[in-house]
Amino acid sequence: MKNPYDEQQTQILARISNNVVKLNDTLLEVNQKIEEINEMNSDLVAFSNIWNHYQRNANLYLASTNSIESPLVSKQQS
Repeated sequence: MKNPYDEQQTQILARISNNVVKLNDTLLEVNQKIEEINEMNSDLVAFSNIWNHYQRNANLYLASTNSIESPLVSKQQS
């Protein structure tokens, strides 16, 4: 005896399979974009590290020469 739901189940499985393929393609594309973003961010991380070292060295130099002054604070008029 043939299952009356065979055709319907086959169609549903085909739709699920197609959706999984589409999802996989989309996830591959998202992963590629994330890798591109990470590559761009690596330059920012390198710059940030250089800037932090520069700031630390500048503060050490200013402290050793007693050249540190208090920051200028601007007051906004209301």
